[in-house]
Amino acid sequence: MKKIILILLTFILTYSVSGNSLADDHMGPSNLQIQLCKLNEGVTMSDYDSMVNEYFKWAKKNDVEVFFARQTPLYPQNSFIRSGYDFVELLNTSHINSGIGWDKWLGTKSGQKLNEKWQKLANCEVKMSAVVPNYLNEKALAEDNDRIVSWNWCSLNDGVSYEDLLEEHAKRAADLKENPRGLIGWANVYPRIGMEEAPGDFAHLAVYPDIESAQIYQQDQSDGGWKSYRDYNQNFATCLGDGFMIEKVLNDPNN
Repeated sequence: MKKIILILLTFILTYSVSGNSLADDHMGPSNLQIQLCKLNEGVTMSDYDSMVNEYFKWAKKNDVEVFFARQTPLYPQNSFIRSGYDFVELLNTSHINSGIGWDKWLGTKSGQKLNEKWQKLANCEVKMSAVVPNYLNEKALAEDNDRIVSWNWCSLNDGVSYEDLLEEHAKRAADLKENPRGLIGWANVYPRIGMEEAPGDFAHLAVYPDIESAQIYQQDQSDGGWKSYRDYNQNFATCLGDGFMIEKVLNDPNN
């Protein structure tokens, strides 16, 4: 279990900030299902994608579509490399729609058939979390299906409440609207189900349209932005550092 959770260090910052529930539906919390996957022996990515496409058709037919993205490592934490996982899948929707989808997945013959096929193709560890958006460039997110996502796990400092944290995040989100520093999305992921060994109280997810944009943010840090990051770590939450993933959006119900 420890290696599974440490893998999540690799993803700091996105939750795959989806144009689905983050941009179009609302700006409140939603469900983020995280799947840490390794293909079974002899299975190709093409084999797996064929099953995933069947799932998309099944979900649409059963009225339980979700935003679905896949992440592969770009600049990962060593824990991800050691884990042996091939990729990560992020399924974002409302908590209720997620629950309805799982009931149909496990409780109908068509869902059970697809689930059996999934199990034969890959070993995926499924975790549930809540994701809260802070800053979204809705147009850029809706138009960009290939992007960079960073994950950064943090733990609240002693004496700091979640109310304090949310107030600070609101201030920083307002600043990003004036100067996005390469970002098109920023959200926080809060562990919920199957994540008792998560490496922090929450994760920052930052979304960039490309590597150049991600480096714009890094340049800003080098030019003095590190002071703001230092102050955040000293006064609000202590963070472990970023890991970068390449994300491809495979299904968006709104596009």
